[in-house]
Amino acid sequence: MKMFATAVVLLLLGAVAGLAADMEMQSVKSSLIDKIGYDADAKTLAVQMHNSLDVYLYEEVPASVFERFQKADSKGRFFVEHIKGQYKSKLD
Repeated sequence: MKMFATAVVLLLLGAVAGLAADMEMQSVKSSLIDKIGYDADAKTLAVQMHNSLDVYLYEEVPASVFERFQKADSKGRFFVEHIKGQYKSKLD
């Protein structure tokens, strides 16, 4: 049973890790952020910073927050004030 539970956890982690690869990323005007993407079904926000290939995934982000992020005049400010530290995140 323990092996089964471990296999399920690994499968779920692999599925989440593959989200950014499957997610459509859009370039944004920002001195901090290069691209953002959103998976509405998984409620997952992906953020890629300038000068980095790393993609950070933020979990349980409501669609309304992503919409406000897209419309924000300052993407970096919105990210720091409303996303970073507010949602569970991991490096993809």
